[in-house]
Amino acid sequence: MIYFGIPLRSKSVSHNWEEVCEVFERTLRSAYHQTNPDFKIFVACHDLPTLRHTYDDRVEFLRADTPFPTDSYEMMLDKGWKISMIAAKIREAGGGYTMLLDSDDMVSNRIAQYCVDHPGTNGFVSLHGYIYNEGLSYVKRTFKLYRICGSCSIINYSVDDLPDHMPANFHDDLKDQYIIRRSHREIPNYMASIGRKLKTIPFITTVYVRNTGDNHSMLDGNDLSKARKLELFFRRKEKITEKMRREFGLVPLGK
Repeated sequence: MIYFGIPLRSKSVSHNWEEVCEVFERTLRSAYHQTNPDFKIFVACHDLPTLRHTYDDRVEFLRADTPFPTDSYEMMLDKGWKISMIAAKIREAGGGYTMLLDSDDMVSNRIAQYCVDHPGTNGFVSLHGYIYNEGLSYVKRTFKLYRICGSCSIINYSVDDLPDHMPANFHDDLKDQYIIRRSHREIPNYMASIGRKLKTIPFITTVYVRNTGDNHSMLDGNDLSKARKLELFFRRKEKITEKMRREFGLVPLGK
């Protein structure tokens, strides 16, 4: 079993809610089309997104009753709160492999099967990943994608790894106190530092999506570093193939 957790931004702070819903559903379908059906998807949100397709009870929407965020700072706090909501559901379910996803990224459909085939490990991280700029016909492969993308690590959480309460407010006491609430940039090194080193998964797990308009990955104002931009400049373009489309659900918006 693997749990996918997706915090979804609020309608009130979205420039184009219809597009946010479309981008989110592409992410949802990417996770939902696993080759192994033993998975669960928790989506934490204020507003239920409008969806074009139907899903079974492996998809569960968790409704936040906190105040709507009003600026970019509160939006990041809101995202942390929603991750705590997801953590509480996974704790309630008994823990297990968990992959947090930003609401605009795409993932391989082989992840659930790989977790079933490799029980009892600390978790996994993908050494390489794809960066996709919305609307283009190619991706670029990059290394250590977890440094810039929050959809790259799969952690095997025990019940004790997960918070047993929700924060009192946005300015909460859970940030950095639990693995699931640490920065995605820190997690692989942090896991190694506590004797729970993540294994490298032998295939690309993640497509990091940029330039969708309401890109969740850039809420804090951070963009690619100069070094990362230079590295990508020299990386060879890889044409999006039919295999990529099938494995990741990597299709243009509107398709």
